Amino acid sequence: MFRENIVSELKQKISANPNEIENYINLANYYIGSDDLNNAAFLYKQLLEIQPNNFQALINLGSIYFYKKSYLDAINCYKKSINVEPNNYAIYFNLGNVYAEIENFELALSNYQKALELNPTKPDIYAALGYLFQDVDNLEEAKKYYQKAIELDTKNGENYINIANIEQKMGNTTEALSYYEKAYELNNKDIKAVICLANTFATLKNFKSAQEYFQKTIDIDENYYPAWVCRAIAYCDDNNYIEAINSLKQAIEIDPNKPNAYILLANILVDEKRYEEALIIYKTVQKLMPDNPKISAFIANTYIMLDNYTQAIKYYKRAIKQAPKDNEIKLIYIEMADQYIKNKMKGIYE
Repeated sequence: MFRENIVSELKQKISANPNEIENYINLANYYIGSDDLNNAAFLYKQLLEIQPNNFQALINLGSIYFYKKSYLDAINCYKKSINVEPNNYAIYFNLGNVYAEIENFELALSNYQKALELNPTKPDIYAALGYLFQDVDNLEEAKKYYQKAIELDTKNGENYINIANIEQKMGNTTEALSYYEKAYELNNKDIKAVICLANTFATLKNFKSAQEYFQKTIDIDENYYPAWVCRAIAYCDDNNYIEAINSLKQAIEIDPNKPNAYILLANILVDEKRYEEALIIYKTVQKLMPDNPKISAFIANTYIMLDNYTQAIKYYKRAIKQAPKDNEIKLIYIEMADQYIKNKMKGIYE
């Protein structure tokens, strides 16, 4: 009722005085606060018909378009706003974000650099440049920008996580661990920092600490699917398959529509020679990913373990049909078919 009263009051003000810009802004901002972006966009468009160069309307409408993935419309709004305030760094920063999203590296870079030229002490711009270079695997350049972002804002845990990810990718696991620990020190409820610490300890084979941080992750959110899957992988690396299986079953219970936990669980069951159980799991995954050749190949491999070459051939043929250019699958199929023929000649299947 309160919301309806505010909206009704502001609409009445607009009707009474349709040229009063502030009423459009107030109502649009209220809609944004209520996550009603369609009505907010409609109001900004109305406002721009009255005042085409209204900077706030252009910027906010551009941001709505960006959020709704209407990237060309977002670019048009931001470019129009340059004519109004050509030295506002935020325009170029927003344009950089749009171009980064559509993977136009050069235009993203030039707009971020322009934003930096206008505001060289804004840490968000350096972080955005870090993301940009990270996306094209220029890790040294990405690291440089993340370090500058940290220099300007030592309290932003996200930047420590970003640079830690870079160190991890570069094989500097110990350095990555120190950055993850800094992010954790800033906020020990940051689930991303906690799970990254757990995974890094697992990489370092410190499984006791890894499981301690996996448990902390689960304590923050017991339904956090990645925590259970990553925990299972760490258990596997520690040869604790019982707990790995239990963790994967928990992940499946949390989200039965994600394939990752099923695949890992089936792979463990194969390693444990529990082939019939593995087949049930693989076939469940195939319902989720009916066109995935790897799943068909997994099923075929499992049938081979059961000496059921007839079913194995059936699923290899399916895998080849799904990925006709995958020479590895073709090679395995040829070898398996050759073995089938040899066994047939020996009378094994008679």
